[in-house]
Amino acid sequence: MLNLLTPYVKFLKFIILIIFISFFNQTAFAEIKYIDTTAKGTGETFEIALKKAFNRAVSKVNGVSVESESVLKTIDKSVTTNEGSTASLTRDLQQTINEKTKGSIKSFEILSESKDSNGLVNIEIKATIAKFALSKSAKRKRIAVVPFRLNIGRVDIENFSPDDFRELLNQKFSTYLVQTRKFTVLDREFDQEIKGELANLANSENIEDQVKIGQALFADYIVVGRVDNLEIKEVEKKFLTSEKIIKKTMGILNFSYRIIDVPTTQIKYSSSVNLEVNLKKQNQPLVYLSDMTAQNAGVEVMYAIYPILVEKIEGGLLYLGQGGNQIKLNDQYSLYERSDEKIKDSYTGETLGNVETKVGLVEIIDSNSKFSVAKIIEADIELEGSFKPRKYMVKPYKSAKKLKQNEAKEKIEKKKKKINEVY
Repeated sequence: MLNLLTPYVKFLKFIILIIFISFFNQTAFAEIKYIDTTAKGTGETFEIALKKAFNRAVSKVNGVSVESESVLKTIDKSVTTNEGSTASLTRDLQQTINEKTKGSIKSFEILSESKDSNGLVNIEIKATIAKFALSKSAKRKRIAVVPFRLNIGRVDIENFSPDDFRELLNQKFSTYLVQTRKFTVLDREFDQEIKGELANLANSENIEDQVKIGQALFADYIVVGRVDNLEIKEVEKKFLTSEKIIKKTMGILNFSYRIIDVPTTQIKYSSSVNLEVNLKKQNQPLVYLSDMTAQNAGVEVMYAIYPILVEKIEGGLLYLGQGGNQIKLNDQYSLYERSDEKIKDSYTGETLGNVETKVGLVEIIDSNSKFSVAKIIEADIELEGSFKPRKYMVKPYKSAKKLKQNEAKEKIEKKKKKINEVY
């Protein structure tokens, strides 16, 4: 089978991998912070008590992680005292702890030392512990795009590999979600490459590299999906009034997907994308189909989890908290006012959302990667004076004229179908 899509997929995978590793090394992990903390330890000997104090100090700052466990194992091997008291805590031991933990424990001092009635040693220490602070972008909702599945028996794409299309669709979906700037997107197709990068970090002498090891991000949501049907075929259409025959290359795709809450395994959102498009003018039909699928599904995911809010109103302009490729110039959006009043499901008692009232119409006049700007076309109320955060939101607008055009088009198609059935 001739794999015409393979070079494109490999190139796209390479670019995404480079971006992902760059994000992993630079963006998600912002800076080292050193935290002063106190901790107590109790044990049969001074050495055991000191190790327990270190254990609690590291755990208080960094929690239980791969990195903190590694540091604690290092402490267990490194902390040895000669005289069983503070007298043995020379400058050499301070330096040894710093070097062996590769800077995770920058310094420490003994605040108090005593023995209780049972002969147990009680120690309190003050320690300076390295903590790697996550950037704001890494604190967003985390979503992982799991490799999609294929209904192989319903995939008919001559000269193309079904697996290449699946990978391409995954990558387009990930790219779309990244561009929304609302999620920290974790792409599970590159787990092995990330593990390899972590293995390299483990051998580094740099404290920044060492602390990264324990900061792997886990998903709040996962996106799962399946291509239920994919077909590219030539269609001939003959006009009834002449002998003219038109040939079309049609692409038919049915894709179902779900958003799953990882901790509860609850399905938070479920939908599908059904496409039937003319591919005659498309040089890369599968790239086009995957792009359209990702855009259609991505918009629904965005509106389900993050409706587009108005972040600022000034001088008759609305600043929307969404930019990127999904916001197009001259697109129109309906403007809604969100009240504090909640709508509840009478059966389950769950909150279905806030009461929303349509109050106007806006049009996009500018857009960049982070936000977009819209001008007010219609407004039923005074907006700027009553603005407050999260009060206004927008949704895609379909004009009555456009709806009528679509309805008329559907009627014509039905009439044509009936004529074709007769003849």
